[in-house]
Amino acid sequence: MARRGRTAFFVAMALVATVGVGRLLSGERPRPAAPSGRSNDGAARPGRKEALPALSVAPAPTRLRQALSVSRPHAAPRPPAITAPPSLRGTGVDGAVIADERGDLVVGPELLGLFDYFLSATGEEPAPAIRARVVAAIRERATGRAAEQAIALFDRYLGYREAAGEARVEQEADPAERLAALREIRRAWFGEAAAARLFGDEEREIEAAIEESRILADEALSPEERDARIAEVEAALPEAVREAREAATRPLAQQAEEQALRDAGASDEALRAHRVATVGPEAADRLAELDRQRAAWQQRLDAFAGARADIEATVADPDARRAEEEALIEGSFTPEERLRVRAILGLPR
Repeated sequence: MARRGRTAFFVAMALVATVGVGRLLSGERPRPAAPSGRSNDGAARPGRKEALPALSVAPAPTRLRQALSVSRPHAAPRPPAITAPPSLRGTGVDGAVIADERGDLVVGPELLGLFDYFLSATGEEPAPAIRARVVAAIRERATGRAAEQAIALFDRYLGYREAAGEARVEQEADPAERLAALREIRRAWFGEAAAARLFGDEEREIEAAIEESRILADEALSPEERDARIAEVEAALPEAVREAREAATRPLAQQAEEQALRDAGASDEALRAHRVATVGPEAADRLAELDRQRAAWQQRLDAFAGARADIEATVADPDARRAEEEALIEGSFTPEERLRVRAILGLPR
């Protein structure tokens, strides 16, 4: 049971990092410039107390959620090809635009995935160019009212992001207080129903991570009690969220279990048997090969560090010492590896 408690600790800590509570709630998100057609003085920007147009929050039919491309028109016009910013090159567009049977937009987190995909290039190209990419992506995936509603929602999302960035919450505040502040901003911009559809799963995941952190910090609980309470928190999450969390934390949980086995003196054969039982024989083979690669790399690093230490101990002249160190690194690593070694050891490039 102690091993289970240790694994739960690693998993819960990873979850807190994964949902990004501190970054998400501190307001330290990129602040995009005003979108095309809007001034930077905020004249056309909706405020928190300004009446905002209603959003469609129609629930998605099951068949639509199972086939996100259902609303993609085959003959949608494509914009002229424009070179994508570096961070987006070679990647696939995230998210989706879904319409219901009446042609209205279905509001859900998949829209935020689409928006955030393009907004990740903030700083690489102007805000109007980003907005043009989003509009083009929306029109490729939907037509009519759904497309116009999605574009309007994107513009409102830009305003929300700016408002969240301006509404600073003290870093020392309790994570639950920061989440409450963010929830208030979201509902002011989107309304209760739309905010719940857009951010509800994320907020429940953050709440679960906060609760699990509290459980792990409670010294009055035994490892068994911590495991039981964390299991209760996990069981209360929606199935889709549980599956996503499990997929995100499975590698860390695996590492924690393997480290516990090593600490207990497990042999290589016992470690492989554990891997086969948990991830299957093919994945166990890949992990074993990764172990061999890491061990070989570490041996090379150790040999380089030893030879470098000899140079430092025997060559007094600084210029001569640097020249020998450069010759050593040139002869020990490939050009790509040299960059990695210099970063690891803090050597000048």
